[in-house]
Amino acid sequence: MNTVVKIFNYQFTIKEFLILFFGYLFMEQIFSWLFAPTSAIIQPYTKMFGFVIYGFMLYNINELKFNEKIFLGIFTLLLVRLVLESLAVYNTFFQQLTMYYVLFPAIYTIFVKNMCRKYDFDLLEFMAKFYLYTYIIFMVIYGRGFSFSLEGLDLEDLGVFSGDGRIIHATSIFMMILPFLWYLNKFIKTKKGKDFIPFAFCFVVILIHQHRSVWSSCIIALFIYLGITIRVKKERIPRIWGLAVGGVIVLFFTYFFVSTLFPELTNFMGERFSEIFDPAQQESTGRFRVEQREVYGQLFLQRPFFGWTFEGFEMPNPLVDWWPEKTGQHFHEGFMEILFYHGIVGLLFKYSFVFYLGLRAFSKNITEPTIILIAFCLSGLLFSLSYVPQTIFWGHVGLCLYYLEKDDLQVEEEEIDEVEYYEEEQSSLPEPIFKGRRKIAELDTQ
Repeated sequence: MNTVVKIFNYQFTIKEFLILFFGYLFMEQIFSWLFAPTSAIIQPYTKMFGFVIYGFMLYNINELKFNEKIFLGIFTLLLVRLVLESLAVYNTFFQQLTMYYVLFPAIYTIFVKNMCRKYDFDLLEFMAKFYLYTYIIFMVIYGRGFSFSLEGLDLEDLGVFSGDGRIIHATSIFMMILPFLWYLNKFIKTKKGKDFIPFAFCFVVILIHQHRSVWSSCIIALFIYLGITIRVKKERIPRIWGLAVGGVIVLFFTYFFVSTLFPELTNFMGERFSEIFDPAQQESTGRFRVEQREVYGQLFLQRPFFGWTFEGFEMPNPLVDWWPEKTGQHFHEGFMEILFYHGIVGLLFKYSFVFYLGLRAFSKNITEPTIILIAFCLSGLLFSLSYVPQTIFWGHVGLCLYYLEKDDLQVEEEEIDEVEYYEEEQSSLPEPIFKGRRKIAELDTQ
């Protein structure tokens, strides 16, 4: 098991690689589709692995930190409540497993954080390259039908596909924001073309796939990244300003030439972008989300704390009639899904880590990987207004928490080193003077 696997200049033992592959990478849908191009395999694997991870976390609970144990305990209590309700009302152990899968991503966050801590994984650059190459390979194999027309495709298994000329579903294109931010950060630091090319490539990918929810999320992520970087890394301000000016100039000339050569394309993209500000247009997915939010919002208010739980699956769909009975409400939005099924308690539980990252965005002592991941994860809040994020998104939240934990440990070590150096420096002073100044140092560190 000590055999070393080398990928993207990273080295893993066979054990580490298998855990990383099946526990993290394979949860990305377009990646798993390359190995098993059928929903009949991917969906059962994701669901089954959800139970495996929960069992693994319970078995290794002593490895977790105190707050992680509390979180796992709350999840267990919520499951016990559902089991008791299922036994009392439906005479079955767990009436609908979807109730578990909706809440499970929060536990997956802890799993990935613990995995990174245990094996000391520094994975951000690895994940940026992983998404870049996975996208390229996927499009080489499946991208022949790509077009700007948004014409529907006749697919027997929709799987990871968008169902139209965009080919890839928005939940996977959303992940391209991660390499977009990573290579942007590298280009700001180095100003080298080898970093600009993948950054520009990610920008083009996000642009041409025309998922308006991804466009909005990318813009938010970019502003959050720049805002934190300017506040924490003030020496980067001149470079960021120069990049911003250069970017505006490049975009202006690009728009000029494209609008001259392909005026219909620029008009089409402009109309698509304008729809971000008018989501309630008739015959659009945005309009359906608005209607779904209005209808289920009223139902949520009837049971705001723990939601409709299993009864939500017995309820006929109030908007459409093409879904099979007792298969759930098939939500188009992450927030509404958790609020309807699990109420406010479920929302706070599932999104608590992301809310925590929002608070930590104002920290001073955070490193570049943490800044990138915080920006990406917070953009997931906006994305959750349009889609239910993939399970792997919550793994990236766990990766961010791991980097934050490393940052905090580094700050603590620096403070300890400063105190030890101060005490060593003052030990040569006469005893009464040293005692007095030592007391002042102690107060300063409290």
